[in-house]
Amino acid sequence: MDKVRVNITVDKKNLVRAKKKLHLFGGKLSTLFNAYLEEFVDGIDAKVGEDGKVLREHVEELEKRLQKLEGKR
Repeated sequence: MDKVRVNITVDKKNLVRAKKKLHLFGGKLSTLFNAYLEEFVDGIDAKVGEDGKVLREHVEELEKRLQKLEGKR
């Protein structure tokens, strides 16, 4: 697996709290961030589809509804 170094800025309070929790089971921040990023991307894909198909379908449906509403005026 390819790795890349990323510089980020986080709230100090959250970082301290996270490190305390991670220390309890020997976890690393990089593992936590990777898990969060994967969950984030998977969640977006589940909602809008990886290729955006679901999102496009929603937009098309909204456009149809708008056309109907505008036609009723």
